Amino acid sequence: MNPIGPLWDPRTEDALRQAAADGILEETHVLDLKRELEPGQSANKKIACDIAAFALDGGIIIIGIDEDTTPPSLWPVDLDGLAERIESIAATAVREGVRIRSTPIPASEGAGKGYLVVHVPQSPRAPHMAGGRYYGRGDKQNRVLDHAEVLRLHERQINARTDIVAEIHQAVTDLGPRKGINSILAIAAEPLGAHDQMLVPLAESPNWSTTILELVRAAESNSGVTDPSLLRGPAFARRPHAVAITTGMHDGKRWNGEGRSAELRFRENGSLFFASERGVTPAGSQGNTFTSNAIFETLIVERADLLVRLAALVAHAYEFAGTWRFGLVLTGTRDATSYTLNADPLAPHSEPYFADSYEHTAETALLDLVHDPRDTVKTLVAPLIRGLGAYRHWESYFTE
Repeated sequence: MNPIGPLWDPRTEDALRQAAADGILEETHVLDLKRELEPGQSANKKIACDIAAFALDGGIIIIGIDEDTTPPSLWPVDLDGLAERIESIAATAVREGVRIRSTPIPASEGAGKGYLVVHVPQSPRAPHMAGGRYYGRGDKQNRVLDHAEVLRLHERQINARTDIVAEIHQAVTDLGPRKGINSILAIAAEPLGAHDQMLVPLAESPNWSTTILELVRAAESNSGVTDPSLLRGPAFARRPHAVAITTGMHDGKRWNGEGRSAELRFRENGSLFFASERGVTPAGSQGNTFTSNAIFETLIVERADLLVRLAALVAHAYEFAGTWRFGLVLTGTRDATSYTLNADPLAPHSEPYFADSYEHTAETALLDLVHDPRDTVKTLVAPLIRGLGAYRHWESYFTE
């Protein structure tokens, strides 16, 4: 089996030379080799087609390798401005734009020369178009997708968004009856296309509780101070096909409506599931003087941020380079108002939220999770905050 896949990440000329000598540096479904990128629009269009094709399943383009020799030979190219050129093509010549990651590798001889490794992640918005056509990747070459394939891919995206919301609602139901206003914040993250035993090594590890505690601490990123916090009095438990970190569930207490319970599950198939009380706080609870139930935006934003950052950490630790799908559901929202606006005496009046629940989804490539996690957080929660009239109070968080 060829070890070169979307996660292969060569950093030195010797690594490229060794791959060629081992006979594994050959064009495949996930690897394309180019001796050089010629100047001009024609070459730009060709590389745009390559990027659009690889964005369907993910792949790597290496510039500076002559694929017409046996084995492929190293052909150092001028690196000055090459990465910037490829990034511009990915953003402007592919519809819609694709975020890529380029790694320049200097050659041992020739100042300014070397090789450019271009990582094209699996895109959550694939298929992508270049030059007026949709592209995918065959065994070794790009191929134009026909109308039926494009339609199936778009339908699959729509169905998947519906599925994750339905799965979250079912998971919330499975938590059982709860006291109080019966509101739960639930967020799921699914690695698309991951093998169904992605986190089995975690579940089988004798140190699994230490590992997930370290992952949660690393993902908090100075947030998560709002109760119920997983880092305040954490406990650990096994769940069906999952391991979990919990808080507020000691002495047999579980989802008792006091706003203290939360749980984060690491499922063996690689998906994450978080559930928490206090997404909607009852009037007069937690020391507030509100006359209506209040949607607690701070908790919702913090926990969405936690799941997004945690997905990136899990992907890195367990070698998943693809796209993640997120779903957020908040129940018990009807007639609730904005906690943010209620707590600010100078803020305008908050209108009641006229729906029984809020739900939203997002799909994000790994590079976006790593470099711009708040963009995914915004996608998940901003519609709710806008609906409450509190967006101006949160705008700086989303734009900083």
